[in-house]
Amino acid sequence: MNHLTLYDRRLGKNEHQVLEIKVDDEGDLVFEGYDIGDSVEEYWGDSDYEYWLTVKADQLPRVLLHLIKECFEKKIFTNDSEFREWLTKNGIPSEFQSWV
Repeated sequence: MNHLTLYDRRLGKNEHQVLEIKVDDEGDLVFEGYDIGDSVEEYWGDSDYEYWLTVKADQLPRVLLHLIKECFEKKIFTNDSEFREWLTKNGIPSEFQSWV
């Protein structure tokens, strides 16, 4: 899988916001989003607003390390076992080794 929808939400009668994330063919991380509705037209002068944020592939290890660190700081994971469970739940292969 190289594409996920982070959110797809409807707000009010005609407001719609979507944010997706993918890894493109070059290995870059790309956020693609759009907002549609009256508030967008009020702010931007057009009823739709599209945007992209790209993190180059060579920066992804750095992003990954910082995100994992924040997950532990915010207690999303309190130990490595919970992280391994999360990997398994999401179908991400991993290998665990220990030495006693």
